[in-house]
Amino acid sequence: MLDLIIRGGTVVDGTGAAPFRADVGVKDGRIAAVGVDLGPARREIDAAGHYVTPGWVDIHTHYDGQATWDPELEPSFSSGVTTVIAGNCGVGFAPVRPGMQQRLIDLMEGVEDIPGTALHVGMKWNWTTFTEYLDTLDAMPRTMDVGCLVPHGPLRLWAMGDRVGSDKCATGEDLAEMKAQLEEAMRAGAFGLASSRTPIHRTLQGEMTPDFNVDLPELVALIEVVRAHGGIFQVVPTGISGEDMVGLRNDMAMIEEIAARTGVHTHVLMFQTASEPDYYLEQLDTLERINRVAPTTAQFGGRGTGSIVGFLGMHPFMGRPTFIRMAQEHDRADWLEQLARPDVRAAILAETSLPGSRGAIYELAFDRMFDLGPDLDYEPERERSLAAMAEASGKTVEEAVYDFMLEHSVHPRLYIAYNNYCGGDLEPVRTSLGRDHVVLSASDAGAHVQSVCDGSIHSFMLTHWVRDRQRGPRIPLETVVNWLTQKAARSVGLTDRGVIAPGLKADINVFALDKLKVCPPEIRDDLPGGAYRLLAPVVGYRATMVSGVVTRENDVATGALPGRLVRYQAASMPPSTGSTTPVM
Repeated sequence: MLDLIIRGGTVVDGTGAAPFRADVGVKDGRIAAVGVDLGPARREIDAAGHYVTPGWVDIHTHYDGQATWDPELEPSFSSGVTTVIAGNCGVGFAPVRPGMQQRLIDLMEGVEDIPGTALHVGMKWNWTTFTEYLDTLDAMPRTMDVGCLVPHGPLRLWAMGDRVGSDKCATGEDLAEMKAQLEEAMRAGAFGLASSRTPIHRTLQGEMTPDFNVDLPELVALIEVVRAHGGIFQVVPTGISGEDMVGLRNDMAMIEEIAARTGVHTHVLMFQTASEPDYYLEQLDTLERINRVAPTTAQFGGRGTGSIVGFLGMHPFMGRPTFIRMAQEHDRADWLEQLARPDVRAAILAETSLPGSRGAIYELAFDRMFDLGPDLDYEPERERSLAAMAEASGKTVEEAVYDFMLEHSVHPRLYIAYNNYCGGDLEPVRTSLGRDHVVLSASDAGAHVQSVCDGSIHSFMLTHWVRDRQRGPRIPLETVVNWLTQKAARSVGLTDRGVIAPGLKADINVFALDKLKVCPPEIRDDLPGGAYRLLAPVVGYRATMVSGVVTRENDVATGALPGRLVRYQAASMPPSTGSTTPVM
C-alpha cells in the first residue's frame, strides 16, 4: 500500500515538459508512481484544480545561524521551498576557534544585515570545526533539507587569526591548515567553497571581509580540494553592483583562468548594474565561453535587487543626527508619534547623514524609489516612483519619501531598485534566466532581514512571471517550475530531487495558481533576543511535503519535521531524463 496519493492534479514535473494530468503516489519518502488510478493509500490529497510540482530548491540562502535554532526557516517555509543551501558569499559560522565567535557575528551582521543580538542569543556555538557544525545541523529535525558550502572568510580566520586583516597573503602553513580543514569538510558533506571579492561586503566595523581580494594561488589551491570531491566554487566578484567595472572584468578573466586550471564548477553571482547597464549581456557571453572549458553558472535574481525601506526598519534618514537622537531617547513603539511631529520632521529633512552611516547609501537612491502598491508590483512604471509623486504634489523627493514612509509604516512598501531594473522594467531578468547556464538565485533568505523580502522569490516567480505580468511577455509555467526545481538542484549536484518521477525524493508542492499571493511586508519581533525582521508571508499552497511528509497544509504548519542536513556525497543519484527550457 502506498503511503500517500496526490490525486487528480495537473503535474508540472520539473523537467520543462508540458503539464499533464496524473496521480502521484508516495512510498517511504520517495515518489513510487506517476499515473492514473493509483491506489490504495493510507492517505489521499485531493488535488483537483491544482498543480503538483517538485518542491522549490533555493541554492543561495544565509540560514547559517538561523538553521541552528529555528526548525521552520521562515521566510522559505511558507513559500514552498523544500531544500536550501547556506554558506554563500564567504560568510558563515564555521570553522571557528574559541574567542573568534564575535568576529564571525560582526562579519555576518556587516555583510548580510542579520542582527547581532539574534545571533548572540540564538546560536549555542557547540562546534569548532566545520564538520562539527554540520553535525550540529544534522541533529536538528526541521521542515526542509539544508546543505552547506564552506565559507572562505571563517576558513581564513581559522588559519590566520589576527593576521587576516593586515597580511592578505597566506603562508604555506596557513594554506596547509585551510586545505586540511576544507578537505575534512568536503568529506563530511560540504557542497563546496564560497568566497567574496567585493568591497561592498564589509564587517560591522567597516573593514574588508577576511577573504577580500585573495590571490589566485590561494584560490586555486583550495579549489583543487573542492574539485577533487566534485563540489562547486561560489564567488561574488569585484564590482558586482557596478562600483568597479574594471575590477569586475578582471575577476571574470580570473574566473576563466580558474576554470582552465581546475575544471571546477563555478557559480558566479551576477546583476545588471546601473553604471554599465548592458555589461550583463557581455558577462553572459563570457560565461558561455567559459562553459566550453568547465561548467560555470550565473546566479541571477528573479526581480530587481533592492530594499524595502520604512521608519521601523532601514531608511534614508537613519543616519541623520535628529533621528539618531530620537531613536536613542525613545522606544521604537514611540518612534512614529515622534516622527510625525512637525518640528522633528523639519529638523530631519534639513540634515544630511553622518559620514559612514548606514543611511547614507539610501540617500543616493532617492531617484530609484517606488511605491509597490498594495499588490506588490515589483515592475512599477515611472509614475509609481516617489520622484514622480513628489513632482505631482509640489514636494521635494525627500519630503515625499518621509511622508510616504510615515503613512505606510506598519506595512512598508517603499522599494529601492538597485540592480536588474536599470531600464525601468524586468526584461534583463527574463533575458538572463532564459540562458542555459543561468539559474534563479540570490533570494538571500535569512539575510538582510530588516530590508529585503526576497525569500518569497519562488512564489513571486509564479504570481508575477507566469500569471500577472503586464509590461512584457510572461513565461510558461513549466519553464518557471523547471528553474525553481530541476535546474537549480542540478546546478549544485543534487540529482535525487527536483523532478516528479519514480524513485526520486518526494519533495512536492500542491497549489492553485490563481490563489497564490505574496502578502505585503510586515514587521515581526520574532527573532531571538527580541530582534525584529521584515517578512512578506505567502499564502495559497494546498500542501508542501518533504520526503513524502506534509509539512504545511492550507498555509498552516503541520508540526512535522522531516527535513535533514543534506551531505553532498550522499545527495546524488543517477540523473533523471529531462532538460531545461530556455525562454525564447
